[in-house]
Amino acid sequence: MKTLVLLSALVASPLLLVGQQLAKNYSKDYNYFLRETKIADNNNTRIVITDKGDTTLVAEYKSQDVVNKTHQEFTKVYKGTPYFKNGWYNGKIGSESGKDLSFLMAYNLQKQVVYIVEKPDADATPVRPDEFTIAGHTFRKYENIFLETLYMQKNILLKSYECVLSADGFFEKTGYEAQGGEFAYQGEFRKSYKYFTIQDDLLRAVSIGKKALQTFPRAKRGALQRYVKENGINLKTEEGLVAVFRYYDTL
Repeated sequence: MKTLVLLSALVASPLLLVGQQLAKNYSKDYNYFLRETKIADNNNTRIVITDKGDTTLVAEYKSQDVVNKTHQEFTKVYKGTPYFKNGWYNGKIGSESGKDLSFLMAYNLQKQVVYIVEKPDADATPVRPDEFTIAGHTFRKYENIFLETLYMQKNILLKSYECVLSADGFFEKTGYEAQGGEFAYQGEFRKSYKYFTIQDDLLRAVSIGKKALQTFPRAKRGALQRYVKENGINLKTEEGLVAVFRYYDTL
């Protein structure tokens, strides 16, 4: 299954945009097609699911040397993508009028940029809104980064995502490598996440496991420990963290 082409994480030029089918966990599949954009360097990047089930970013390059009259084409394949959930999804952004505006959206974690498409025949536009929702996940901008809101009542639980392109363990291809394995890719987009809360108007990291309770005032930790034990809360999971934050607001 192929998804829409957006802007390569490796080059700054506009790229060819192609069709995508949304994830199967949606109640309905949506198909989109975006027209080809005019580009100077004729590069094309797309998201592809391989036969092995790997999600990859495929970057195709075309270069022409007018002086020497040479033409070169080459392809680089990277494991993973820099995008949230590896693709494009329905989303919305709030407006000054208070009405949410709906778009087809992709969130580039590596660049901390949101790309939106207003109409199927329109080009993608990069934006950095104060708040947006994509595939049911709501993000807000704190200083210069986007954090997902997991819980927000008296207290707040947030989630940050990071994406780094790593070449560790990958090698430049010579054309003589065996197919598959570590030689299948030139690099990998590696994603990680952390949890935060806001205390005294400052972001504070939230650990997972038993150390998560250190986030709360010492006087409340006994009650929280009992709640976790009696209800079998797993503080190593996101659901467990949300549950303990929700319970803390009742104390």
